[in-house]
Amino acid sequence: MTTTPRSPFRRLAGAVLAAASLVGVLAGCSVAGPAAGLNSPNTPVTPTSVSTDSGRIVLRFGNETAVATLTDTPAAREFAAMLPLDLDLRDPMGQAKSGPLPRPLDVSGTEPVFDPAVNQIYYSAPSSTFAIFYTDLGQSIPDPGLIRLGTVEAGTDQIADAGNHFTVRIDLADHPAF
Repeated sequence: MTTTPRSPFRRLAGAVLAAASLVGVLAGCSVAGPAAGLNSPNTPVTPTSVSTDSGRIVLRFGNETAVATLTDTPAAREFAAMLPLDLDLRDPMGQAKSGPLPRPLDVSGTEPVFDPAVNQIYYSAPSSTFAIFYTDLGQSIPDPGLIRLGTVEAGTDQIADAGNHFTVRIDLADHPAF
């Protein structure tokens, strides 16, 4: 009996598929195709065309993963419409990892937060900054405050330990990056 060895490409493709499936399972994601959260593949991504059924996002940085749930607000839906997104985050004051979004979010009609809480994701309109708070230093935020976008459900400690400068990849949970 003669067996034909598998080509290196087939072995690599199988390994990639297995790894992608494992990442999807570990992150609590479905492995549905990219169109799962959109009206159709040709529909432009707008805040109303993104599925907000779960509002879950996955943040990947280095070898770590964090999972968060977005609030059901127009600003959070507009943020979700930007995803997937790579952001450079810094830790300027030892309480939050933050970095600029590629464009501002519309925050009209939203209630500002002046006392940010741990495990929360916020947006600062004046600077168009995305921030994840991992500790409370008892500081309050001056007017106009912050806009709450979501809550980190798992991985806050990893975010805190990620260093003073790193890149995070943010995806909708039903659109895992392979």
